[in-house]
Amino acid sequence: MRSRWIGSALVVDAPAKLNLSLSVLGRRPDGYHELETVMVSVGLYDTLVIEPHDDRLELTCEGESGTLPGDDSNLVMRAAALLKSTAGVKHGAVMRLIKRIPMQAGMGGGSSDAAAALVGLNAFWDLRLSSSELHPLAAQLGSDINFFLDSPPLAICRGRGEVVEPQPLACPLWFVIAKPDRGLSTAAVFRQLDLADCGRADSRAIVDAAAQGHPGLIANLLSNDLQRPSRELSPEISDLLDRLQAMSLFRAQMTGSGSACFGVAAHREQATRAARRLKQQGVKDVFVARTAV
Repeated sequence: MRSRWIGSALVVDAPAKLNLSLSVLGRRPDGYHELETVMVSVGLYDTLVIEPHDDRLELTCEGESGTLPGDDSNLVMRAAALLKSTAGVKHGAVMRLIKRIPMQAGMGGGSSDAAAALVGLNAFWDLRLSSSELHPLAAQLGSDINFFLDSPPLAICRGRGEVVEPQPLACPLWFVIAKPDRGLSTAAVFRQLDLADCGRADSRAIVDAAAQGHPGLIANLLSNDLQRPSRELSPEISDLLDRLQAMSLFRAQMTGSGSACFGVAAHREQATRAARRLKQQGVKDVFVARTAV
C-alpha cells in the first residue's frame, strides 16, 4: 500500500481489487461462507489523508462516496478506533477519505480503506507494529481487509478472505472495468446462490498461468460462483457482460458479488479502446486499470 508524507500529513493510496476466480465452498457455522478466491490489486485508488488532532478521531468523506457516513459505522473509523484502543494510543487523528472506487461494486473499496487506516495510522502514530501484528486486527473488522494490508499484485485468499497467500505475477494485466448504475446487495446475492453449482474454479491453474505471464490463459480460467445469481438479480449486469464480451477482449467477468464487471485486455491500448466504446454506449462508470505494483 503506497504512502507518502506531505508536511505533517500522511497520504495513503488504497487500491481496488478484482476477483479472477471466486469459489463458494460452503456455509460456515458462524454464518459466513467459506471462500477460495484469486484476487489482484489494481491501480484504481481511494486516498486517505491523515493529519494530527487532539485525542479524538474524526473522518470526512468526499468524492464517489455520496452519502457515505463519517461516523463509527464507517470501516475506516472502526479500524482507527480498534488500532487506537489496542495500542493504547492517547492522541487522535483527523482523516479525509477521497473516494474513487465505486461502492457496491465488488471491488473492495471499503475493505481497502480500512486497511489504509490500519497501515497509515500505524505509521502516523509511529507504533511500528509488524504486518503479522496488524493481520489479527484486520480479521476482526471484515472480509478482504487482510489482502489489502500488504496489497500483493496477486494472491489466493481463503476463509472469509483473511487467509492470504501472495503469488507471483510475471507480467502486468490490463483491465477495462465498468459498473452499472445500480449496485447489488451482497446478502441478496448469497440468498440467491445455489451451493450445488459452486466450488469448481481451479485457483492453482490461474496462479500457474499468472506465474508464466499468459493473460489470455488467465482470462480463459476466469470463474465466479456469484456471477449467475447476480445476473439473475440484475439485468444490467447481464447487459454489461455481453457488451464487454463483444469487444474483442480476452474474456469478461463480474468481480466479487458485483455489480462491477471487467474485461481482460491484451494491452493498455485495447483496454482504452473498449472503455471509449462503452462510454459512447452510455455506460457512465468506466475505468482502465492495470495490476497495482
